[in-house]
Amino acid sequence: MDTDTFWGLLADARARAYTEEQQAEKLTDLLAALPPEEIVAFERRYSGYHDRAYTWRLWAAGYVVNGGCSDDGFHYFRDWLIARGRACYEQALADPDGLADMFWAEGELAEAESVGYAAYHAYERVTGVELPCPAVAAGTAHTGPAGEPWEEEDLPGLLPKLSARFG
Repeated sequence: MDTDTFWGLLADARARAYTEEQQAEKLTDLLAALPPEEIVAFERRYSGYHDRAYTWRLWAAGYVVNGGCSDDGFHYFRDWLIARGRACYEQALADPDGLADMFWAEGELAEAESVGYAAYHAYERVTGVELPCPAVAAGTAHTGPAGEPWEEEDLPGLLPKLSARFG
């Protein structure tokens, strides 16, 4: 699955949905219309983007935006970044503080856990068996987020725009 097809599927699902849950359902439907090997390819690409966003600065952004961010919360924040689409994802990687310029619905949490499971649900719907975890199959393991760790008191200096908006 190429990059444009990957992001196109996410954009198509998002265009047909009002919530992250609806986007996950639409994405599952779109993926379930593909052959199993394409669903696996989508999940591998998704995992790669998810891993690429495993940085301290993005964790800081998730922490500020969501008023705190556990390990699981950061996982769901990265799901949210991917679910928002290519432009949001790439902009966030380049400049996490730029997320402050986005539109935010009142009380919106930047989490989209269900989108992260779309390929798994689609694969099981199509094949009747669970999708093997591509990250485990590939033997990848994280040693920790990329970049420099931060302390909570560092956040206003690290992410001034986000801190002013959500702090």
